[in-house]
Amino acid sequence: MASSYLVLINNVLRDLNEVELTSSTFSSSRGIQTAVKDYVNRSINDVINAELNWPFTRAEGLTDVIAGKQLYSYTTVSSSLKYVDYDNVFLVPKDYISNGDFEISGAASITNWSTVSGSPSASSNFGNTLLLSSAEASQAVNNLIVGRSYTVLTQTSGATLTLEIGTSSGGSQTKSSTLTISSANEVLLSEVSFTATATTHYVSFTEASGSSGYVKLVQLQENLSPKRLKYLSYEEYSERYRERDSQPDKDKFGVPEFVYTNYNDEIGLTPIPDDSNRSLQFDYYIINTDLSGSTDTSVIPTRFESIIIERAKYYAYTLRGDVQNAQLAQVQFDKSIKRMRVELINRKDYARAV
Repeated sequence: MASSYLVLINNVLRDLNEVELTSSTFSSSRGIQTAVKDYVNRSINDVINAELNWPFTRAEGLTDVIAGKQLYSYTTVSSSLKYVDYDNVFLVPKDYISNGDFEISGAASITNWSTVSGSPSASSNFGNTLLLSSAEASQAVNNLIVGRSYTVLTQTSGATLTLEIGTSSGGSQTKSSTLTISSANEVLLSEVSFTATATTHYVSFTEASGSSGYVKLVQLQENLSPKRLKYLSYEEYSERYRERDSQPDKDKFGVPEFVYTNYNDEIGLTPIPDDSNRSLQFDYYIINTDLSGSTDTSVIPTRFESIIIERAKYYAYTLRGDVQNAQLAQVQFDKSIKRMRVELINRKDYARAV
């Protein structure tokens, strides 16, 4: 379990033979206590900035592609996005289901799902799920393209459920595809494909026996293969494609082949997308946020927290004018960073120096 900000501070203060803080005195720190608060955050940033691609600062981004839209701001993906790994940017089929994992802000929720009959509810069984017992719930899926093929992927558990896809909801529903999902003690993965006959279809789940059936996940995507985009520098893009893309000619739109970034922290696509049935999926690295509350925790893995403490002591020794201990702490920090690289990134070129 990761150590809290308060624990990290007190570990440093203890090694310095200074008075430790408590949860009640945390906000009224003074002198060296306040300095150590700052040193802990400085140390965390030093560790993070020592390597561009620490795995613990890596996250996955997903943003919908919009027809005619070429540029996508970093901040629309995440306010903490620092930079994108442009070697791993993919066009993937867009998921048309809203709240298909039945979770809002970490809690079970069936927001965006409509009751057709009975009393569908949110449940924490099997993770966050949609619970059905003598009940039916559905969701309208909009902006489908008539004549194209789509697949609905589900994860379910418990009682037998019926998955139905059609062009109206409840009662006189016209159902073009039906799948009976047999009862399962564990989570069961199922899928069914259909061809869109209208721009709006409904996805519904029914449990008819009075037992408990659970839906853990629903995804609806067009049957498209993921596509890795090739990276261009902004200079390459400007030289080869910028003039073409600056012309308002929709005949020159198409499925993007290349991805680039400009000087405004935006992801660029070329050709400009000609439809909205895909999403951009990519890995990115986060901007670190300083710890502030006493219970805040760092993104740095627990087993490497001693590096934070040693680095904070380096700053404290420097403040005291203790050159010898500051130099020793700097040497220890450098060795520890090399060990982290070897262990977390497999940077064998550092191994000999450890």
